[in-house]
Formats: sequence, structure tokens, C-alpha cells
Amino acid sequence: MEYADPKKVKEKLDRVGCGFCLAKWTQVTIHLGSGLNHSCHHVRAHTIPVEEVKKNPNVLHNTRFKKDRRKEMLSGERPSECDYCWRIEDNTDKFSDRVWKSRDEFSWPMFHKISKSTGNEDFYPRYVEVSFSNVCNFKCGYCGPAFSSKWMDEIKQHGPYTFSMINWRYNEPNEYQTQIPEREDNPYIEAFWKWFPEAVKHMTTFRITGGEPLLSKHTFKVIDYLIENPQPNLEFAINSNACPPGNMWQKFVKRIKMLQDKKCIKEFTLFVSAEAKGKQQEYSRFGMDWGLFVDNVKHYLKETRTYDKTGHYDYDAVQCRMSVMAAFNIFSFPTFLPFLKYVLTLKQQFKNRVSVDIPFVRNPGFLDGKIATKAMVKKFLFPCVDFMEQYQTFNDEGSGDGFSYREIDKMKRIIKDLNHRLANPKEFEQIAIEGRRMFFEYVKQYDKRRGTNFMETFPELQDFFRECKSCMI
Repeated sequence: MEYADPKKVKEKLDRVGCGFCLAKWTQVTIHLGSGLNHSCHHVRAHTIPVEEVKKNPNVLHNTRFKKDRRKEMLSGERPSECDYCWRIEDNTDKFSDRVWKSRDEFSWPMFHKISKSTGNEDFYPRYVEVSFSNVCNFKCGYCGPAFSSKWMDEIKQHGPYTFSMINWRYNEPNEYQTQIPEREDNPYIEAFWKWFPEAVKHMTTFRITGGEPLLSKHTFKVIDYLIENPQPNLEFAINSNACPPGNMWQKFVKRIKMLQDKKCIKEFTLFVSAEAKGKQQEYSRFGMDWGLFVDNVKHYLKETRTYDKTGHYDYDAVQCRMSVMAAFNIFSFPTFLPFLKYVLTLKQQFKNRVSVDIPFVRNPGFLDGKIATKAMVKKFLFPCVDFMEQYQTFNDEGSGDGFSYREIDKMKRIIKDLNHRLANPKEFEQIAIEGRRMFFEYVKQYDKRRGTNFMETFPELQDFFRECKSCMI
């Protein structure tokens, strides 16, 4: 297929304009709790005008701001907000995300129609992410008030985290944090329910993010809508911490099973976040009950497992998969290998349905794994690669009863990145020192605010924590 070759994709995009990117038309993330919109996670979200969206629900995606950027692209300009891609294209021999996002199978078929547009038209997006609010029962160490109401409550009570040796405050108020409470009328959500019945017909993928989506009534309203109005070509996905209160998890799984049994969608993916194990995971993902997480994950996978009449796995049925989003950070080091062993047991028990993605937390910088020492990388991470390669599968889709090449490659890239920094101390030493200073101060405030104890929870990192403390001198 033409779009399989990124070089050919780039050449064709460039013939329209050197800044042309289909993602501006075909994908969108909409934060309905704060009224913000962006078509790419590299750019800053912008406000959806309230008065405009009341008149035309299509403005949820097709804002005037976005249309102006589309016209720039069609006229051969490079929108300044997309500088992440321009830096890659101008300074490396790599393909930027405008190429990768444009070549997505949901984007590339739209090339001809979009390239012939003026920029003023309303388009229905093909890939959609929606968050209804920031309501969440967790306050993960690497998160913040924009995506967690618990975090917001903490900041309101104690103020932002501060760093004495660096003039910087963590979790300063910003536009993401201006949330319309779910109990109040929300013009953006009202517009969403006017827009969604038609928009969903054009989607290939619809994903609900958060906060914790299961704490929003609108998540269940979406599921019920799909049960009553099947979309057999839709890939549906929901993020979750897998630890909602009460009987909410059982209620959720029952609904997903209905979607599956009635073949209302093409497939479903549950994205769960975890990147450590046991008490250490409970520390970094504050609010988690590790035992409950394990039980709920297994409950979902068991209840949505599909067999045919002969008792064999039915690949033609609606598949309900699970992707573990392991946001690797400094708290992950000691138990990342045991965590991978846990993931492997799920892969082996629920074949072809469980995958793991290992993104690298870069923000905030003081939780970036790059502040680790060489000894930590050698002790904790090298065995992870050895383990994954020992149980490698040749299923490149990231599923199967072992780890795929792509999953292993993610882990290798993390180690390669860390080793590059450690091998060039003159270039990166000051960054590491500042990161360790901030980590030390962050953890001290974290423990005081939350009643936790880092040194007791992470005995394997006591030497590292002392190293961080020494950077304060």
C-alpha cells in the first residue's frame, strides 16, 4: 500500500505544502471538562469558543483556530505551533509525526478530499479522544490537577510543590485546570451529545480518557448508546485505573460484555495504567489497591474471553483486548522486572489479548528516569531486556503469549537513552543534578502531604535518595 512507505507519504504531503499534516483534519482530542481541543499531543490545546459550539456542535473539532492552521498548511506554510515536527525534519534524518500521523490507515484515505479543501469546511474526525472531566480517585505522582480532581484538591489545600534551589513551582494553575463540575450544566457536553450520533458514523476509533472515565456517567451513556446503536466498524477504547469504587467495575464489565455479545462494535480495548508492582505501585499511583487492580484486570479478561461452540478461541468474535500503559519513571526501577513477569502471566493466560506499551515519562523532569545512576540502570533494567527476550514472540502486533519485537524495542530504547546520558556526563551532568535536587524536595513534600514514606517503601533506592540529598549541598 502507498501509505506503508513513509518516504512516499512525505513526498506526497510536501507536494501540497511543506507543513501539510492530515491530523489537523482527521484526529482530535477534546477535553469537555475544560473546553479545550487539539489535534496532536505535541501542540498546546486551545479553547473551543462557547458561543460558537452552542450554535454549531461541529466546532468541537472544527474551531476557527484550527481552520486557520489548516489554511496555513494548504498554502504551504508551517504553523508555528507544530514546531515539534519542524525541529525533527530540519535537524534530523527522521520522519516527523506529521508523516506518521498522516500515514495512519484512518488518515491516508482522506488525503485527496482534504488536499482539495479550502480549510473552511467542517470535517468529521476519524480518530477521536474525549475526556468528560478530570474526576479521578487517584493522584498519581507523575500526573497533576489537569487530569485528576484528587490532585486538584491537594493543590488547593497545600499549594503547588516548590523547589528551594530552583525558581520553579510544579503544578501552577493553567487552562487545563479550569474544570466545569459534572454536576453543573456543561455546554461542551451538551454539544457533544448533539454531535456524537452523526460523528460516530465517520469514526474508525473512539477512545474515552480522563480523569478516571468510569467515574463519569457519560462514559456509561456512550456504552449504552453503542449497545442501542451498533457501529460494527468502530474500534472503541476506554482508559481506566481499574480501581473504581463500589461495584462500578462489575457494572462496566457487564456492559462491555453486552457490546461484545451483540457485536455492536468492531473491537474493544481497555487501556490500564501500571508500571510497578505492589506497595511501590500504590505509592506512585496514590489511591491504588494493587490487589484490587489484579483482581479487576483478571475479571475483565475472563468475562470477555470468547470461545466458539467447540470450546476453541473464536477469532471472528468481537475481541476485547487490554493494553497495559507502563509510564516508565523513576519510581518504576525496583519492581519493573516483577511487573513484567506479572504482565507475562496475563499474556500466557489470555493469549493474543494483552499487550504492554512502555512510554518514557519526560515531564515532570524530576521523575524522568534520566536522573537515575549507572548502577540503577545496570541492576534493575538490564535484566528486564534479558527477560523480555527470553520470552519473545514473533507477533509484531504486540500481543501473543510473549513479548513482541515492538515491546522489547521500547524497553531497549529507554535503556539506550539512559546510557547515552550516563556516557556523556559533561553534557548532561548538570541536568541530572538539578533533577535529583528536585526529586529529593518533591518526595519530602509528597510524603508529608500524603502520609507516605519513600525510604520504607523503596529500600532498594535508599542509596539513590541519599545521592539526591547530597545534590542539595
